[in-house]
Amino acid sequence: MPDRREQTRKTLAEPLLAFAVAICVAAGLYWVGGLVGFVQQIMHGLIACMFLVGPQIAARLSRQPFDDRAAGITLHPIGPGLRVLGYALLVTWPAFILGFFVFYGSLCPSLRILRAIVPICSRWPGIAGMHLQLPEGFWLLALSQILIVAVPEEVFFRGYLMSRFEDRFPSRRRWWGAAVGWPLLLTSLLFAIGHFLVDFQPARLAVFFPALAFGWMRSRSGSVAPGAVFHALCNLLSEVLHESFF
Repeated sequence: MPDRREQTRKTLAEPLLAFAVAICVAAGLYWVGGLVGFVQQIMHGLIACMFLVGPQIAARLSRQPFDDRAAGITLHPIGPGLRVLGYALLVTWPAFILGFFVFYGSLCPSLRILRAIVPICSRWPGIAGMHLQLPEGFWLLALSQILIVAVPEEVFFRGYLMSRFEDRFPSRRRWWGAAVGWPLLLTSLLFAIGHFLVDFQPARLAVFFPALAFGWMRSRSGSVAPGAVFHALCNLLSEVLHESFF
């Protein structure tokens, strides 16, 4: 019988190493892209490809089986997925929009440290300065958000990493129909740390909170698809709000 500690080490080593390699590559592309225009143009596509194929490569190298469908990397079940997406939009979007106005309208002007961390705080025009408009090239941006950002990130983090952590730390609690536990917290934490380590902007750590919602949606629906659509829609909402006010 294999040593339990050795099995634990192998179970955790593969996803953690895959995460470290992915973030190092993403950070390298980001900083090189700042110096080389060609790299900047293809950077997001390369990172997306890495997140999409990384799980299979890591599984083959470690000789640990990985089942895409069992990890939720599938469109099915569609019906429950649509319901979960509807719940998430209904619950979070009003809170997100309210938080946007509270953050920029109240906290930014009053806290000097926030103006240092989030430079656009100083450019807040107030509610009266709003001019509702879509970002330039909105539909291309929307396509990019779903195909280049949301789907690859959900496949890697909520599909691959979260399922690997579930193998080691099975979630034993349920919240609103979804199994929640250490896998959700660990995946969300790595999601936030990964974003920060790419460009070292402290504000990026805030993605920990939407990551909790993405992970809950994955667990509740059995698929990464609802979370990917929600992920893209949230990014687009943020873009529209910033374009309208800044």
